[in-house]
Amino acid sequence: MNKDFFKSSNPSRFHSLRDTRPEPTTWQVLFKEITNSTHTAATRHYRAHLATLSDIEATGDAQQLEQWKLTKSNMKNAQPAFIPSVLLEGGRTYAHVKGFTGFIMVDIDGIPPERFAAILTLVKEDIHSFLVYITISGCGIRVISHVEGGVTKANYRMVWEWVNDHYARLCGVEIDGQCKNATRMSVLCHDPEALLRPEASSFHTSGMKPREKPKRGTAVTVTAERAYKIIRAQLEEEGIAYAPSSYNDYVSRCFYHTNRYGVPQADAEAWALRTFPDYPREQLLPIIKSCYSLTMEFNTVPLPRSVRKKEKENDSSHKKATVEEMEEFINGYMKFRMNMLTHQIETQLIADAYTDRPEASACHWQRLTDHIENSLWCAMQHHGMAVNLNELHTLLGSDFVKEYHPLKEYLDGLPPWDGETDYIGRLAAMVHVKESPHSPLQQDKSRERNDLSETPVRFADILKRWMVSMIAAALDETVVNQVILTLIGRQGSYKTSFMQHILPPVLSEYYTTKSNSSRMTKDDLFTMTENLVINLEEIDTMPPSELNQLKAMVTQRYVDERRAYGRNKVHLPHVASFVATGNNLQFLTDDTGNRRWLPFEVEDIDSPWEADIPYEGIYSQTYALYQDVNFRYWFTDKEIQQLRGHVQQFEVPRPEYELILTYYRKPVGLERGVYTTSSQIIGRFGNTSLRLSLQKVGRAMRELGFRQVKASNANYWVVVERTTEEVQHLLPAEAEQANPPGEKPSEENTELPF
Repeated sequence: MNKDFFKSSNPSRFHSLRDTRPEPTTWQVLFKEITNSTHTAATRHYRAHLATLSDIEATGDAQQLEQWKLTKSNMKNAQPAFIPSVLLEGGRTYAHVKGFTGFIMVDIDGIPPERFAAILTLVKEDIHSFLVYITISGCGIRVISHVEGGVTKANYRMVWEWVNDHYARLCGVEIDGQCKNATRMSVLCHDPEALLRPEASSFHTSGMKPREKPKRGTAVTVTAERAYKIIRAQLEEEGIAYAPSSYNDYVSRCFYHTNRYGVPQADAEAWALRTFPDYPREQLLPIIKSCYSLTMEFNTVPLPRSVRKKEKENDSSHKKATVEEMEEFINGYMKFRMNMLTHQIETQLIADAYTDRPEASACHWQRLTDHIENSLWCAMQHHGMAVNLNELHTLLGSDFVKEYHPLKEYLDGLPPWDGETDYIGRLAAMVHVKESPHSPLQQDKSRERNDLSETPVRFADILKRWMVSMIAAALDETVVNQVILTLIGRQGSYKTSFMQHILPPVLSEYYTTKSNSSRMTKDDLFTMTENLVINLEEIDTMPPSELNQLKAMVTQRYVDERRAYGRNKVHLPHVASFVATGNNLQFLTDDTGNRRWLPFEVEDIDSPWEADIPYEGIYSQTYALYQDVNFRYWFTDKEIQQLRGHVQQFEVPRPEYELILTYYRKPVGLERGVYTTSSQIIGRFGNTSLRLSLQKVGRAMRELGFRQVKASNANYWVVVERTTEEVQHLLPAEAEQANPPGEKPSEENTELPF
């Protein structure tokens, strides 16, 4: 071996099997760590644990066995390790590989105890053995050899197979096929008799050839029916049944075997549709296509006459993969994360990981689907890993997949707000709203306005509080944004476009729309659990029944429903905030109150498509206000009452209001007035086509501020009936001024003067 190359191809060391930060080291340092007392106690403890584990297996205590297996896994994961085959920078996945060292790892496992010493001697005496030591279990031998001539991604598998075949022939035992992963780690442990041979001879790529592919049998075409008789027995022995809890696993394994047994894909698809009529066609066919995409596996296994379990167990290609091996393969193939906003697992294919596929270079995150999970399982099978699909699904549902909140990650990555610049005000300045005679909130009139905000302060203030509420609702599941920011105006005024641009581009996928569908569905409920902003388009065409459902949705804290095709109900927090757009000014039809709405009439909006919206500033300001304990982003009852007059201009005219304002007024000063009941008021207008009710009239009288008097026999309102001349000459504005809304009426218990 070239000594200069030996020095320049040092391995990467990791503090544990779960560590992802490589540290440079040297072969001499690793050898010293193996042979000195650094890992003596940990190695002895681990081997003693294995001995106890064997005793527990003999007792059949499943619960205790699982606990000890978990402890075993944790002990091994805590040990330091190294990667010999690749040069790494910044991580340990294929995305971090900067080159190949030329060193190949061989794992000789499953050695009969009576042959262990002899095989260890053979390996140490072989001139190609560079590093040899006994593994942490005490039952295996780890070998590192070197290859000259250039090891690359393209030829790595061929080189690995060539070196491993050499040691398989030398030792007369099967070699563990899991080591073919170039980023596979080797656990450091104690072996005082380990061997380091710097002068070891190198293999050379010039004499290497790929393994011959198994010849495909052509004598008899295997039918799906014939193959299934064998496959069904195999799956039964593996404990896999065609049951609701394992449909996906059963079907995937079934067609993985039909591909290997040489059943034509068309025959397999036709047979599957006949055999599994309860399995959705749109899910079944993609699974078959995914399994048959492994063209190199097609017709590579002869159809056996029977299932020979013993032979299968002795076949190293079917050796069951451990959790550690599954994690290591996945870490080099795909990235996974649990999106805490959508409650879905997302995956990203690592570029150049085991594949030359062009889509691997895109490296975009996407939701985990059955197709992706099945493809991952097939890739693991293709690389010699015997993995049960249920076990893979369990692993992906564990803490192996780290949690990720897209909004939280975006906010934490922003520069801090300077505490002065009003970026939200700049966003509000894009919206030019019509002045309202009712100010929703009292503002400090002495405060100067800069040239960026010609928009009334009330819209900027409400937009600011709504946006902070949006952040709070998404980050804290105890908070629900219960108000709907609404823009009403002519078509083509960029109302919907503005709503689309509230979220920054990186979070735009969490914006969705709901158009008028005349009903609220279960899907609408689930959109509240996985989106940040929901835009209710054409709100003015939404029927009253749907508006009433919407009021309940806006205040709902959790969604407890069963998803489509799901088995159990889920309990998910409401994280979305609502906005709405429409064309007609008067769209609110609920006569019981409209406190959930924050509507504004739009004159014009600056085009969001052309504007340079300062998203970083907007959201750093919003996040800072959310964290400021002195900033209140919710509305008090007093403020809601102040908003009442502003919201009234968007309410559909109410006949009972108009009639009462036209024909009655409140007494002024010492004026006595008369006593009348709600029934008498309805009777006065009984000849009209309007549908009046005691509830509507009573609510209108109360909201208009008329005084109510309770007597033993009825409730009366104190009113002054307008004269005919007053009715004919009274303007609506004068009527409202005479009866200002919002004033709480007084109630008296008294005897009436009749």
